[in-house]
Amino acid sequence: MAIITLVIDGKEVKGEQGDTILEICERNGIDVPTLCHFEGLTERGLCRMCLVEAKGERGFVPACTTEARNGMEVTTENEKLTILRRANLELLFSEKNHFCMFCETSGDCELQNLAYRYGMDHVRYDYSWPKLPVDATRKYFLFDQNRCILCRRCVRACDELAGHGVLGLKDRGPKTLVCADLDYPFGESTCVSCGTCLQVCPTGALVDKKSAYLGREIHFDRTKSTCTFCSVGCGIDILTREDLPVRIEGDWEAEPNRGILCVAGRFEPLYETRKRIKSPMARRGSSLVEVPWEEALNLAAEVIISVGGPSATTGIISPRATNEAAFSFKKLFDKNAHSTTPYKTTAGNGKLSDIEEGDWIFIAGTDLDEEFNVVSSFVKRAANRGAKVAVLGSTGKRVDKKAAKILAEDDVANLEKLIVKSERPVFVWGPATHPTVVKYLHSLKNKIKQIGLAAGANSRGLEKAGIKPLSESSTREALYLLIADDVASCEVEEESRKAKNLIIQSSYVNEIAERADVIFPSPPWFERSGTYTNTEGRLCQLNRACEPPEGALPDEEIVDAVWRLLR
Repeated sequence: MAIITLVIDGKEVKGEQGDTILEICERNGIDVPTLCHFEGLTERGLCRMCLVEAKGERGFVPACTTEARNGMEVTTENEKLTILRRANLELLFSEKNHFCMFCETSGDCELQNLAYRYGMDHVRYDYSWPKLPVDATRKYFLFDQNRCILCRRCVRACDELAGHGVLGLKDRGPKTLVCADLDYPFGESTCVSCGTCLQVCPTGALVDKKSAYLGREIHFDRTKSTCTFCSVGCGIDILTREDLPVRIEGDWEAEPNRGILCVAGRFEPLYETRKRIKSPMARRGSSLVEVPWEEALNLAAEVIISVGGPSATTGIISPRATNEAAFSFKKLFDKNAHSTTPYKTTAGNGKLSDIEEGDWIFIAGTDLDEEFNVVSSFVKRAANRGAKVAVLGSTGKRVDKKAAKILAEDDVANLEKLIVKSERPVFVWGPATHPTVVKYLHSLKNKIKQIGLAAGANSRGLEKAGIKPLSESSTREALYLLIADDVASCEVEEESRKAKNLIIQSSYVNEIAERADVIFPSPPWFERSGTYTNTEGRLCQLNRACEPPEGALPDEEIVDAVWRLLR
């Protein structure tokens, strides 16, 4: 790419041929005001806040859509531009209800910040203030049309980043509004509540119900971590205040999701209703009572010794546990350590980012809409840019709609024909893939990119630690269950009912915990540190966002303490 030189605000700067003025400004630390611009979205030049003067150009030009040229002289700040931008802001404020004192986003609003920056202390135009609807039909966030400045960030993010294409515009001119599908209430539309639109909104038009009025950005602590609710391993920012999680946002810089999250990763963890276990407990007659850590650890060791030691005890661990906890668990129970989740896929030779590059995307054995919603976004984005999608069986109705071909779940003959005629095929397969197709994929080896989607957040990590899936031969007299903040499956419930002695490590009260002899508190997702191995085999870092209760121990330290007592 050819290097170009231009002068911006009297300073010589360099960029690449094809860059916009705004891109070169950002790269050289020159702050140009924007509202509709957002990194990763196509530029539309809608808000007119980034207008600049370019010598030789007619009038003012939008920096976000104007290509920089070699030798160009640009001015981004002067009195004329200040007056122009202030007038532009006054028009935006006059159009709708922007009473900052009542707005949840006040203090973190990009529109408000620009009003302060350009000294807008009054509005010279008549206020319109139309009475527009507030749509609160979605469970986790609402849309207030009165705060919307029609920058279309949400519309573009829904289509270009999340791939859903649910949002659009209705009506024209001053009556233009953002709408979902054919103007359905958001809660009745095809919106999947991934919250990407919420995260890119520059004003208070989109509001998170959970964290509303709980504070401004300066009041929150941010912790980068990894989502622990499926095996994709999305990068997240956990926002906390006073050691409580209040909001989860996608990390724009993290692989593989680059900011995209699903409803299960962004919202559902914050709506946990199960009762928390914060202290060790032991059974006294028919009751469970809190006991000191030392007593609980000794009791657990006595239970295991009483049935013949770890070799006579079934150890079951959830894939919500970290690699560090899995290592300790394997050390304690060795061959008797079992995972709650079967390993039905292999990682394959592909990465989730390969979906972006494929010309044919093949999917089998998983409902992406329900199980791997972020992968569903990757596939939809690929389809939106022109890639063809082929589905074996069904992969959820939203992804099925994007499919150019839908084959029977074991139709290897036609699958092979499609793969042969594709140039960059990518095969995404889940735990329910038909055995015939799995055999065919194994025969292909590295001839095409394959991505196996694992059931269970850290299944790859448990498998790497040498922990086998639970089987019928696993049952023994005593059961040690490390369930963490997971929900026990029917199979695990059944195992717990067979055990005469029961030790559980859990974040929350559940039916199994209520029958246990000893209970250890397990840190929930926001108090957990360590590593996960995602479905691609990549190591992901978990960071503790909140301080745990006094005396609480990480999962691996609890297991190690029991192991030391048994040596």
